[in-house]
Amino acid sequence: MAQTMKWGQAYSVLLDVGAIANAFTLDQSELDDPNTVLDGSTNFIDATEYVLSVSIRRGRQSQVDNMSVGICQATFDDRASGRLFDPANTASTYYAGDFDLSPRRNFKVLAGTAELFVGKITDLDIQYEMPNLSFASITAADGLYELSRTTLAAFDPTQQLTSARVTAILDRTEVAYSTALRDIETGVATCGTVAYADNTNVLQALQSVAIAEDGRLFANRKNEIAFDQRISSTFSTAVANFGGTAVLSVPITAISVGYGQETLFNRVSVAVDGFGTAQVVTDATSQGKFGVQTFSLDNVPLVSQAAGSALAVNILAKYKEPEFRFDEISTSLNAAGTAIYSTLLTLDVGSIVSVTKNYATGLPLSRSENVFIEQISHNITPQDHRITFGLGQANVVSFFILDTSQLDDTLFGLG
Repeated sequence: MAQTMKWGQAYSVLLDVGAIANAFTLDQSELDDPNTVLDGSTNFIDATEYVLSVSIRRGRQSQVDNMSVGICQATFDDRASGRLFDPANTASTYYAGDFDLSPRRNFKVLAGTAELFVGKITDLDIQYEMPNLSFASITAADGLYELSRTTLAAFDPTQQLTSARVTAILDRTEVAYSTALRDIETGVATCGTVAYADNTNVLQALQSVAIAEDGRLFANRKNEIAFDQRISSTFSTAVANFGGTAVLSVPITAISVGYGQETLFNRVSVAVDGFGTAQVVTDATSQGKFGVQTFSLDNVPLVSQAAGSALAVNILAKYKEPEFRFDEISTSLNAAGTAIYSTLLTLDVGSIVSVTKNYATGLPLSRSENVFIEQISHNITPQDHRITFGLGQANVVSFFILDTSQLDDTLFGLG
């Protein structure tokens, strides 16, 4: 059953061990019982009482990287469980061949009812410490891993928006990713009609579409394949505040600043798939100050050279100057009040948050930024639940107000 930790949050680690939970049984089940089905379905068992620690990591290092496969690792006290997790124990009720705890089974970590991670088991390892200690380590991966191990059959796509291309790939019979596990925003870029070859890796194909959009392609905390449209200016507001003075501000236990050339590019080259010449845009002022810093993209599945040029312009506008930015923050549920748990635990990749840092000396004495969450890490032990967020720059603008806003003020935009 769920375990409530000393800071007041309840957690559950759930395993699909293949047990048939609600099968219709002849001469026992009622014909009109909605809780039984003809073949039954598998049910999750709650293994929380044996958990020693859980770690989760999803997202990417920076906004110019592809999203990594989300990974969860959980360690269990297998001796306390009576070797339930040990695949060598034929007496276990989870034994493969009976209820079947094995790779490819579903795996969930919940905080209350909020999903922190949903995926499938990839590894189940046992460590024996003599004379009779044993620990089980389960590694699970999200939907990106599943897509990375699938290939396309050759097909000729139609001209379509990037979001429609993502849907078309996920709909392919050789992929067949659940329609219930998708969260696809409408894209702004259009993909072309260059054919996909046999054995094209599905994840790489989807990541190429995300590059064409300059958006995000990731598996969210519910294991939905999420596609976010082009990352540029947004009218969205921060859904949480870190380090501020408001009652519901999230306390920061650690914060770091990035101010380097890892996202400094003043020459952007985009080669569109099916066209010979790359589209190149530059910023002479930035090159004069920092030298030439090139960012190149090849075989981008866009519809035209003009679309490639537009993508290059969008990338250049964001990265032509080095940005002083908060690039990572950490917090602790032990340090946070219970009133903000529901907000904190449901933050995901792509969420906009406000970060404030106060200083004892120098000027200014306070700095606040709106940033995107690009990476999330959870480390949960009996002592604490620590969360680290990797951050990316966000250009949050307000609606332009006639006779009030300035025409050349980049803080305002038209809806």
